[in-house]
Amino acid sequence: MTRILKCFTLALLTCLGLFVSNAYASSGLTLAQYREWKKDPIKKEMLTTYTAGMGQGVVFSNVHNKSFNIPQIFCPPGDLPITGDLTNQILENFIAKNNFKPTDEISIILIFALKNAYPCR
Repeated sequence: MTRILKCFTLALLTCLGLFVSNAYASSGLTLAQYREWKKDPIKKEMLTTYTAGMGQGVVFSNVHNKSFNIPQIFCPPGDLPITGDLTNQILENFIAKNNFKPTDEISIILIFALKNAYPCR
């Protein structure tokens, strides 16, 4: 009986792990989705909020890094507010200059775009 329970538990954990890994793999907004959202006025507004939130997440990561004397991810001038309009502009410029796959996630592209726009010296 104990062996059956162990096998069942292992199978359940394996299924859960596969479910979680698949959910994580498809959780981000891809470049293809980003481009589609830009065409729809309502989704475009949502996109501005989405990219502003991603930008704030990177800002919060910078605060964390700074507090532990870890190099910052990007170094914007002064107290530059990271707004949705700014993140969209930075994304557009960076996407236009680089070759990304449609399946690449916007959140990762944004990190590299911010690093490129505001490098730490």
